[in-house]
Amino acid sequence: MEAPKPRKAKSKIIRKKRQRGGIAGIIFIGSFAGLLVLVLGALVFNELRTGLTQSRADTLRAQGSTIASVLAEAAVVGDPEPKLDENAARIVLKRLFREPSARLRLYSKDRHLIADSNVLYDEISVRELPPLGPQVPDIKKATAQAVENARVMVQGALEDPTQALAEEVNVALSGSIIARERFDENGERVVSVSLPISRVRAVVGVLTLESTDVTQIISRERRALIPFIVAAVFANLLMASVLAWLIARPLQRLADAADKVSQGKSNHLHADELMDRPDEIGELAESLQNMMNTLQERNEANESFAADVAHEIKNPLAAIKNAAELLQTDLKPEQRQKLEKIMFGDLKRVDKLVTDISNASRMDAEYSRHSRSPFSIKKQLESLYNSYAPRAKEHEVEIELRFINLEDELLILGREEAIGRVFVNLIENAISFSPPNSKINIKAGAKGQKLIVQIDDEGQGIPEEALDRIFERFYTQRPKDQAVFGSHSGLGLAIARQIVESHDGKLYAKNRTKDDKIIGASFICELPI
Repeated sequence: MEAPKPRKAKSKIIRKKRQRGGIAGIIFIGSFAGLLVLVLGALVFNELRTGLTQSRADTLRAQGSTIASVLAEAAVVGDPEPKLDENAARIVLKRLFREPSARLRLYSKDRHLIADSNVLYDEISVRELPPLGPQVPDIKKATAQAVENARVMVQGALEDPTQALAEEVNVALSGSIIARERFDENGERVVSVSLPISRVRAVVGVLTLESTDVTQIISRERRALIPFIVAAVFANLLMASVLAWLIARPLQRLADAADKVSQGKSNHLHADELMDRPDEIGELAESLQNMMNTLQERNEANESFAADVAHEIKNPLAAIKNAAELLQTDLKPEQRQKLEKIMFGDLKRVDKLVTDISNASRMDAEYSRHSRSPFSIKKQLESLYNSYAPRAKEHEVEIELRFINLEDELLILGREEAIGRVFVNLIENAISFSPPNSKINIKAGAKGQKLIVQIDDEGQGIPEEALDRIFERFYTQRPKDQAVFGSHSGLGLAIARQIVESHDGKLYAKNRTKDDKIIGASFICELPI
């Protein structure tokens, strides 16, 4: 019978060392770059606005205190009940107050308006007309005006200018000085200071000073904030483009390459330049390629397995067919008996193959579905020893189990049923090769980060050229006196090695020697702790 072809060695997946957080850092910076520009601009603007407002309020307070003192001396009459002389007060205000950027209003103690700087002087307001012809729009000015108009509409809906001024006058009539920001009847933001005019302790009126020049300065500064906004928008657009180039485009290329593979147009991902990237995209491309390599290896293994199965089943079926054809001819009884024996032996062989193949396929499917969990090898080996020690005695074989520095708390991560199947196959293999009155030694111990289980028998050993081939599917190498046709399929050791390798372990065999003479075989299983 032709020996099956050796399986290809599994390709080792080596993951390159990559810089963690490369793309995550770009996304983080890109998300906050524009926001940071706006925040910095707003902080600068707010700081300027606060300083200007406070400075202007202090100036108005000092100016108003001076005017209020003069009015208290020159425009207050009556004793012991003083009152404000309205005509004298207007004359004093005409002489003391001439500031176009501010507005002065004087109220009596009964809240009657005595004077208003907007109507106090006989002046004509002059405004230049725009030049003739088409005008080039000032985008910055128009944008700032639109923002200001929207703000005025919102503020006007929330605050009544007349009511706000009345509240301010009421506070001043109580004898307190009040400075605040509010909106006037034109919707402009003003810095306002209201001071009581007092004679001795009697409040005879209220002087209110309003300034709009801070609003004009703030409007100019708000227009100056537009470059920050443009810079923020540009930063966001730039980072969006960078992210699209660095992330979206490579991911689309990976998706297209994966589609080609799934459609059978290619058997390679063709993304080598992406795998060379030192970031998550490179890691993803490499993982996809490794996954594809693994799937290809599995497909090749399945194809090889199917070919081996067909080869192994074909031979006994051909023998059965020939025997059945011969049975239809005239044969002697002893010849017929011999052919029937051959047929039953081949049928037994086919039945054993089908059973083992079915079990192997079922176990492979179960291993892929079941998750790994920690378990104790020591307890598992003790349970197997209790099960197989009586069975070995039926073959006149003794099993001895020893633990070397192996505690119950020492666990390995894996599929307990699968690892148990490995040791079952190895113990059954050792029993089948052990001669009568011999011993099987099972030793288990920890060495570094590895758990080592060694199973020794006292059989005839393994030919040197077959030390690795015995783990191939359907390969059997037994002495003639131990070979029972149809009783061994040659799948046990192959399944055991496959399970161990799926747990990142190693399973191999070697001969035990003494005085250059083979005295048995050893199977060593190494598993990570």
